[in-house]
Amino acid sequence: MVIASQRGGVAPTLPATILVLEENADQALRESGHRVLATTNALEALEVVRRIRIDVVVVGVLLGERGQTLVDELRSIQPGLRIVSISGSEDEFRGIDRSARLSSPFSLDDLREAAADGGEL
Repeated sequence: MVIASQRGGVAPTLPATILVLEENADQALRESGHRVLATTNALEALEVVRRIRIDVVVVGVLLGERGQTLVDELRSIQPGLRIVSISGSEDEFRGIDRSARLSSPFSLDDLREAAADGGEL
């Protein structure tokens, strides 16, 4: 797991604590001033959410079919947790209750905007 907080790029008004469950999606968020915790392990993600208040979770294709189950478990720990999903097609995250969806390919600005808005697009 990578835990980092770096300043650079355009800083958002209110930096968020973001849990990223997707490879290669975390650097742009760090550069925007967010506190980013990154993992590709579902059990580790659950442990992080138990210990740290998370504003937004970014989930991607790494979760596959267990995505909704993990989202439900994360929200049982932190109700109202906002979810931004990254997918290659409409069907990949059909069942996930999410706040926002980014379709691949997407721009880094799209990702930054989704996180800055707390997933509320």
